[in-house]
Amino acid sequence: MSNAEVKFFSQLHSERMLSQHTIDAYRNALKIFSRWRKSDSILGATQREIQDFIIEMQKTRSRTTIHNYVSALRAFFTFAVGEKLADPNPTSELILPKLKKLLPKILTLSQIAELLNAPTKALQLGHISPKIALRDAMILELFYGAGLRIGELQNIKIRDIDFQNRALKVLGKGSKERICPFTEAASMAINRYGSQFLSDTDAYLLAHGGGKVLSIRDIQYRMKFYLKLCGLPSDLSPHTIRHAYATHLLNNGANLRLVQELLGHASLETTQIYTHIDSEHIKNIHRHCHPHA
Repeated sequence: MSNAEVKFFSQLHSERMLSQHTIDAYRNALKIFSRWRKSDSILGATQREIQDFIIEMQKTRSRTTIHNYVSALRAFFTFAVGEKLADPNPTSELILPKLKKLLPKILTLSQIAELLNAPTKALQLGHISPKIALRDAMILELFYGAGLRIGELQNIKIRDIDFQNRALKVLGKGSKERICPFTEAASMAINRYGSQFLSDTDAYLLAHGGGKVLSIRDIQYRMKFYLKLCGLPSDLSPHTIRHAYATHLLNNGANLRLVQELLGHASLETTQIYTHIDSEHIKNIHRHCHPHA
């Protein structure tokens, strides 16, 4: 890895405060491009080279993966131009294969209710301890009750929680801070877990085992465990609960810009996908209920 790349990844962590998952994905993408280019450094790469890389990757990689590779390359060369290590930016006019606009899978209200009850069910079946049941119930309630990203939940400290107003201070993408209201059910779950297992207000909410924070992989594993217990598709993720949060808000009359603010989306266009989901929901009801549909 070149000195420029080392400095780039250091900046991603310290200044842009991207999640470790995103940083690892960027590192893997640059490594793949560097290996393809047969060079220890990607500085000096031309637009033609990157375009050829995209064309070759289309033979074995999905369009989504290729877009992720290019996101990493764009981030690196934007950094390199800013540091006067590259000029011009070879990624500025790339032609990419179009992505299909896939609507995210949405859990119904009954499926959400079953999932939120899954830690209690697992406890009753003797699969987990009372402490794990309380912790996991809190995690699921916060995903649905506050619409959090997994990294946002992982990084919450106890001092970030305003119990009186039922709100969380969250550091989202791009180090943007926002306030996330949460439900009464989430508040009760935090209190039940916190009263027994949390005391230091400077500690992370998901600290365990000597202060170590529950990893993103651990949280994902817990989600898979409860999906299986409920008989729900195993390809769903914590982000699926965030999708449900947004869709259920809109279905019940929430303003689109309000939902954008709650989700921490930089662009309203990102939030608008949930209006398409709502439209699909309406069309499905029409097809099933109208006698001539």
